[in-house]
Amino acid sequence: MRKTIAFAGLGLAAALVLSGCSAPAEEAAEEPMTSEEAEAPMIDTVNSDGSNLRAQLTALLADHVYLAGAAIDQALQDGGDLTTEQVGAAVAALDENSVEVAALVGSAYPDAEQPFLDSWRSHIPFFVNYTVAKATGDQAGVDQAVSDLNGYAVSFGQLINSVVPELPAEAVQAELEMHAVSLLAAIDANIANDPAYFDLLKEAASHMPMTANALAGGIATNLELQ
Repeated sequence: MRKTIAFAGLGLAAALVLSGCSAPAEEAAEEPMTSEEAEAPMIDTVNSDGSNLRAQLTALLADHVYLAGAAIDQALQDGGDLTTEQVGAAVAALDENSVEVAALVGSAYPDAEQPFLDSWRSHIPFFVNYTVAKATGDQAGVDQAVSDLNGYAVSFGQLINSVVPELPAEAVQAELEMHAVSLLAAIDANIANDPAYFDLLKEAASHMPMTANALAGGIATNLELQ
């Protein structure tokens, strides 16, 4: 519709010129912009530092879920043997993702990169412990793994808050708890050979944009990024 109106306007202007007519005074052109308006910088919200950070975090955290799912699935296929070549390759890919997430955080807070990586790596074995315990009917092991994941959510929230005060520890904790609950549901389905596993894994990954948005938003506010 806008293009049609624009072309119609051009046609009317041409007709007025050709006929020697002029527009009425009350239809004068719009007032020119003030110097402040003319000099105001345009903010590129698509390619800004803040939006790039959010996009990269979203991609890496979604990859984290799928790579964790792949590693756990491979471990189940190999009968719980965590020393096979296939499991080793899956775990290596997952750890590479952890390094990439930490490096992205480190690009904003260099001193926080290693503490973040150490913390992030520490929660992955809890999912492995849960899987092994669940698959072998070890309820005490299941309960311990869940307790460890809940404790990690608390400590991770405190770590992030210590670096980015704009991010409340409780809010970060809630995001990690959602991550754990949704991924554990997918693991349960995988162990039970339930076809719903694939949808549940996808659902677990679908929570990551919200986590990325919260983290990137807090960092952008802290560092005054656009």
